[in-house]
Amino acid sequence: MTHTQYSVDSSTPARAAGRALDVLRDVAPVQNQHLMGWGALNPEPSPGHYDFASLDRRMELITRTGAEPVLTLCCAPDWMKGGPAGSTDWSRIEEAPRPEHFDDFARLAQVAAQRYPHVHRFVVWNELKGFYDRAANDWDVAAYTDLYNRVYTAVKEVRPDALVGGPYVIVDSWASEWAGGHRSALEGPWGTVDQRSLDVIQYWLRHAAGADFVALDGGTHTHDQGLITDDFLATGKLSIVTEWVRARTDLPIWWVELGAECSDGSAPAADPRRAAVMVHALVAVAHAGGSAAILWRPREDPDRTTVALFSDTSSPDGGSPLPLSSLLAVVGEQLRRDPQQVVATWHSSSSLWTLVTPGWSITWSADTGLRILEA
Repeated sequence: MTHTQYSVDSSTPARAAGRALDVLRDVAPVQNQHLMGWGALNPEPSPGHYDFASLDRRMELITRTGAEPVLTLCCAPDWMKGGPAGSTDWSRIEEAPRPEHFDDFARLAQVAAQRYPHVHRFVVWNELKGFYDRAANDWDVAAYTDLYNRVYTAVKEVRPDALVGGPYVIVDSWASEWAGGHRSALEGPWGTVDQRSLDVIQYWLRHAAGADFVALDGGTHTHDQGLITDDFLATGKLSIVTEWVRARTDLPIWWVELGAECSDGSAPAADPRRAAVMVHALVAVAHAGGSAAILWRPREDPDRTTVALFSDTSSPDGGSPLPLSSLLAVVGEQLRRDPQQVVATWHSSSSLWTLVTPGWSITWSADTGLRILEA
């Protein structure tokens, strides 16, 4: 899971925090936090003046749950983007540092890597934020790779044990057969993958100074029309993209932001079908050769319907496990140990989902709901 703005923090009521922490300990063995933003304040408000207090708290939270910590090296302080030193304009969070400050950002990443020696995996940047060339209508992958290479070199200089990866590009898909004018050969009932995303991956693989894993981002919805096929069938996109990357590199493939939409877009985060679709997606990625998947936001968001691990923690009664946690509690370890022993099947004719492992049998249908039985 990636911790976002609201998770388990000092303001969380103790009872809710206790429940949420138990959920994280049970089913979130890998947890990600961003260097700046999504729960962490500006780590270097002025050049050479650091403030890691908020990030320290988040990293301590991850440590308390016994998870493997991941640090996404994004985003950049304002002064690296042409703004004034000593202040933070959060409306500019998605801007990239200017090229003349790439080395400054690399030094900040280096300081963070030294500060958190227990963190062994670092992702460079997030969704190529600020690296889209509107005039060319394409990603400026050369500029991103320049930043990546400087960060990679700086981190490895002080932490040769660190694992560094990228490019964390959004693998978009389209409902239109023209795919926004950038059609690729990867297509299915879920849509057509945007060739520009694939070009980013190929360029980065060729020009990266080094890499320890490939970081991907994507969901089952299309860029122009949302979900265009059955939600379980749409997970086929994730399989095909994973296989495409696997054919081009032996590096581990990490989906550092993975989404699987539900056919009922208005269904709440606690809807069991949402949980079943997400687990179906995890199985699909694992079978296709993916090494890990990180989901966005562990806490239920009252303003969003995306799947989550535990309920809203803003009240003492919050933090309770949601259906996704129940599923991961029984299949997560098996999925990590030997994913081929986890078989998930969607029977579209009867609208029945089944998942079988050596120890469990799970079903979901609209009539019976979610059923988890020991085999």
